[in-house]
Amino acid sequence: MMDKALNRFTVIIPTIPKDYLRMRHIQPERVIRYLQPEELVFIGNKELVDIVNDDIAGRYAGLPVRVIWEEELVKRQPVIDAVKDHVRRVNEEMLGEVRCGWYYQQFLKMSFSDIYDGRYYMSWDMDTVPLRPISMFDEDGHPYFDIKNEYIPGYFHTIEKLLGLKKNSEGSFISEHMIFRCDLMKEVIKAIEDSPADGSKYWEKIIGVIDALYVMLGFSEFETYGTYVTAKHPDIYSRRNFRSLRRGSWFVNEKDLTEEDMEWIGKDFDAITFENAEQIPDMVQLFRTPKYRNNMSAGKFYETILESGYFGEYKDGWLDGGGQGEWYAPV
Repeated sequence: MMDKALNRFTVIIPTIPKDYLRMRHIQPERVIRYLQPEELVFIGNKELVDIVNDDIAGRYAGLPVRVIWEEELVKRQPVIDAVKDHVRRVNEEMLGEVRCGWYYQQFLKMSFSDIYDGRYYMSWDMDTVPLRPISMFDEDGHPYFDIKNEYIPGYFHTIEKLLGLKKNSEGSFISEHMIFRCDLMKEVIKAIEDSPADGSKYWEKIIGVIDALYVMLGFSEFETYGTYVTAKHPDIYSRRNFRSLRRGSWFVNEKDLTEEDMEWIGKDFDAITFENAEQIPDMVQLFRTPKYRNNMSAGKFYETILESGYFGEYKDGWLDGGGQGEWYAPV
């Protein structure tokens, strides 16, 4: 049986002020309530640090919340410069399209292992709201890999070049969250730093091997960690399918989400995500129509919309929020 004392964990949320301000009214308290972490740690720039510290004295009074300046983990500008320099060398036409900050945020999640003295820590997306209690460990104490349906070849191209590992399991490790075992993340980082790729720091080596074809989507910390642990430590994690409504913004603005909405959606989904996307008026109207709410579960409602063809061809993986089954970066 699980020893809960051994499986305590901290939740980290790397974010930017804009997203934090958009979601703070609804998300942090629910992360604490439904995930039961020892601590909730926001990670971001100086502006975010000031905002969260003000909230700690106010809305989070008495809750286990703190904030870390991102530069204490990884210096931002060297990463941004390295990504830009690499793109200039391999595919300069993409320079204006590559999201340098997206790469940087992944390295923050990895480098949290350098300062954390606990066994497990969990990364959770700022735009995702848990809807019901979620345990990250099975009854025997094994942490879960929450599996989705997605395949982006650039991620595995980079993994193979750095670690010599190919995709070794069905599904994707990319979700709105992942629970890391700290010692294993350190092991992943060391394995990357021991690779013959150019650079000394792990993030320099990662950036340096990203192929010209995949600079937009060239690395995933989740796919890398999951692939490595599955190959080297196959008995540590359990696997499960995690049901989340990834495209909540189609139906409702996060500011308009009610307790009734969350109760209805939470009967079928563990979480709802509000990506920065415009609402679709037709979908909002359907979402608020009582006859659908009263006669359909949220899962059936979502599946019916997808099968209607409104968003094009319905493919496996959409219902659990996992994407289009297999998604290939453009050639």
